[in-house]
Amino acid sequence: MKVRADEHVSPKIVRALKEVSLSPGWELTCVREFHAPRTADETWIPKFAAEGGQAIITADAGMLKRPHQIVAIQQSGIIGVLLSSAWAEGRRHFQAASLIYHWPKIEAQLLASQPGDFWRVPSTIDDRDLEKIVVNYTKAAQAADKKKP
Repeated sequence: MKVRADEHVSPKIVRALKEVSLSPGWELTCVREFHAPRTADETWIPKFAAEGGQAIITADAGMLKRPHQIVAIQQSGIIGVLLSSAWAEGRRHFQAASLIYHWPKIEAQLLASQPGDFWRVPSTIDDRDLEKIVVNYTKAAQAADKKKP
């Protein structure tokens, strides 16, 4: 499975995951490897999907509040993994430890997911499951249409 981390996940943490936790046959990359800094999500996500990408990892809680980004996710058929605000505010060693700990659950959940599914990773290092996030794609599409000139 091809997974890409956005700019809210350090490339160093992605490297650590690749070294320690990634299962054979999985590919994990950073958006910074392929796009300029601050490339809009609605630009890189469809390109990633067109290249065979299947899932993204982000700590941008606002992503699911922006209709144009939600529409890009839906149209791309991407599965999303959202890291909590506690993760985003944590120190790098906590971020790395948390992702390494939860990675087997993340892989299993991605394999069992449908395009457009979104999951939140627990903010603690314990045995909790990933939480399904309900994304209202219809409402987002309507809101995005209203904002078009």
